[in-house]
Amino acid sequence: MPDLIRLRARAQATFKQSHPDFLLNKVRAIVGSDRDMPPGEQGRLASAALHKLEGVGPEEGDPTPAELAALEVLMRMTRPSPLVHGAVPDDFERPEHSEIFPDWSAFREAVKPLMPSVGRIDTAGPSLGASATIGTGFLVAPGLLMTNKHVLNELSRGTGVLETGQGVVRFQVEDDSFVEDQPRKITGVAKTHPEADAVLLAVEPFSSPAAEEYPAIDSAREDDDEVVVAGYPSEISDRNPLFIRSAIGLSLGVLRASPGRISERGTDSFAHDCSTLGGNSGSPVFRMKTREVIGLHAGGSFLWKNYAVEGGVLAAFVKQ
Repeated sequence: MPDLIRLRARAQATFKQSHPDFLLNKVRAIVGSDRDMPPGEQGRLASAALHKLEGVGPEEGDPTPAELAALEVLMRMTRPSPLVHGAVPDDFERPEHSEIFPDWSAFREAVKPLMPSVGRIDTAGPSLGASATIGTGFLVAPGLLMTNKHVLNELSRGTGVLETGQGVVRFQVEDDSFVEDQPRKITGVAKTHPEADAVLLAVEPFSSPAAEEYPAIDSAREDDDEVVVAGYPSEISDRNPLFIRSAIGLSLGVLRASPGRISERGTDSFAHDCSTLGGNSGSPVFRMKTREVIGLHAGGSFLWKNYAVEGGVLAAFVKQ
């Protein structure tokens, strides 16, 4: 059974009210009436779940698994993924998102110095079009790029080792950006975490805005709630519902900042509900209120669950 207290807080912050028509209308206002909407039964189940969590209405006891699933689907349909322009995440297009994430406006400006440190990891190719996006990484120190071990495994074909030029990292790849593409060669593996899905890759030295400031890494606190995943979603599979295009859109492989909330906590990891896709692996998870990195996005499934390596694990790893 999930943490019902945390689930109730997430749902209340998302919907404010619990009437089934309000739930569906809220989602419809965000994703658009022409999108693939859940049937009325989904709205009824989600409303019943929220009523039980709040202790109101005729329902008694804990939500059923079907009710919990319906509530999760509706909440995750409200998670946008704004583009980044000039190192600043775009403002929300819909006022409903500002109600759900009231700290977004302050975060947009505060994170500007750190966005240039988030890069897209590609296979080596003679041009942008000839390479393939593998994941995301972010600079934690001069010449050190943090990402997931499974990103390294894909880049190295499972060998776990790299030579100079097998992969590259591109910074500040933004939508409608005409900045000259200057990929930086990954020169090798600096250190691999023995247990967590984290690795530090060595990147060739260069002078760039990305080298001017690096994000502070901190442990996720118990009162942390709103988080943001910054990275390069690049894949939409046929299994994803149509409304994913409302969150991610058609511009893939460019920098986005996706807000959401922590949904579960573990000892060395946590789960979150930000909108992510393939390509987001290795993205920093920012604490929205302070712009500190409190996690490393490690993977998940849209409308189900996303996992991140906890910030305390990352801080100790970098310190070594």
